[in-house]
Amino acid sequence: MSASDPASAHHRPGSALSGAFPVIMIAVAAALALWVGFGRGVAGLLGSLTPVYAAAIGLPILLLHVIAAALFRRDALSYPSHAMSRRGMLTAVASWVITLCFGFFLPDSTAHGMQSLFTHAVGAEYVELSYGFVNIFGVLSVALAVALVLLALTDLRVTARRLRGEPLTEDERLDRLEAHPRGLDAASDADADADADADAAGAGPAPASASSSSRERP
Repeated sequence: MSASDPASAHHRPGSALSGAFPVIMIAVAAALALWVGFGRGVAGLLGSLTPVYAAAIGLPILLLHVIAAALFRRDALSYPSHAMSRRGMLTAVASWVITLCFGFFLPDSTAHGMQSLFTHAVGAEYVELSYGFVNIFGVLSVALAVALVLLALTDLRVTARRLRGEPLTEDERLDRLEAHPRGLDAASDADADADADADAAGAGPAPASASSSSRERP
């Protein structure tokens, strides 16, 4: 069996967590959207910008994560393990952490000026520092949410190619080798064994023919 055989490629190790992860993504995305829009309410810092944050930031982040989760779920169902890819899960967790930080530093216009959970913890004089961090984490939050959607589309494309039996690219072979290090080696060993068996079968009749010829000579 070759490494590009769909029967060998159509495998992804999984667990209960990796199987349920797309659903977890949707639940966490809803919580993150609420965090970005209304998280400052835990310190009584909701201001006039709250509806803007909820509609213009929280809702798009929720939508991107839900789309990514649906695509990852569709890809996972193509495998017997129903598992989401490891790189997809790691990217999602990184996105969650960044978005949590974004909500923590996001300032709102309150009766006492621009305040965030960060300035509530360390002092209102650090609002400029809060602005600096929120710009960084804001860009990263959106970028990672978009990256999740693109990664899910990539996983779907790779899975479709494997099911069609198309050869793996070098990057796909490396990804597969990282996921199960013995996978490609075992396939190579199977190829070698098959070649050896074929050679033995092909070489078998030759000695018999030679001996028959020698018996026919006077």
